[in-house]
Parts: sequence; structure tokens; C-alpha cells
Amino acid sequence: GHTIGTTACFFMTKRLYSFTPDGGPDPSIEPSFLPELQATCPQNGDVNVRLAIDRGSQTAFDESILNNIRSGFAVLASDAQLYQDQTTQSVVDSYVDSFGSGFGPSFNQDFADAMVRLGRLGVKTGGEGEIRRVCAQFN
Repeated sequence: GHTIGTTACFFMTKRLYSFTPDGGPDPSIEPSFLPELQATCPQNGDVNVRLAIDRGSQTAFDESILNNIRSGFAVLASDAQLYQDQTTQSVVDSYVDSFGSGFGPSFNQDFADAMVRLGRLGVKTGGEGEIRRVCAQFN
């Protein structure tokens, strides 16, 4: 869902300026990308400034976000994490490697199918809701 839109610098401050124990930036950020992010979101700057989540393709629904994630150009830490875990890294790679080939998974079709499935979920509220300790475990 992060292939379109923007985020606020508010959500970037820790990642850019105090991510590591010694106060450094997130090491998963491509070094050439870090100054660009820091220029848009300077330390102690306006936390309401917006920046594109999908660098270079913020207004198009496409697979560009996956290339950005794989190349270290993920804006959000949650997106960068997709390439830090072996299981989700292989999913990102499978989409990126199959673009234009006509073989392998289709990002657009899989995304559409997931949205349809999510739309079928019933929303539980109040005492009917649940908090799962293990998100991958269903009752």
C-alpha cells in the first residue's frame, strides 16, 4: 500500500537521527539517499513537512516501491524491514525479478486479490475484538 502517497517528517526523525544506540541513522538507508532525506527532514525542523513514500513514483500505483526497498531507498523503516528478513526479502525479490517477464507473481494482481480478501473481513469492535500476541497465529 506504500506505492502511492507521502509521509511526514515526524515519522522519519528517529530513523534519520537516532536509530542506532550511538545516535546514528538507520544503516539500511542507502548512503547516497541519506543526505536527500535529511535535507527534506532536517534535525529539529518542521515535522509536518511531507515527503514521498515511493521515491520517484509517488503518484503511480506500480512496483517501484519494491525496487526502492531492495536498493536501500525505502523511506519508511517498516518498508526497509521487508528486506531485512529472509522470508519477506524473497517475496520482494520474486516480484522485482518477475517484472515484465510474464512469469512469476504479479504484484498488481496479488495486491488486488489481497484488498478483496481484506474487504471480506468483519471488523470486530469493543469486547468482540482481539489482540493477538502472535500475529501469524489464527484461532
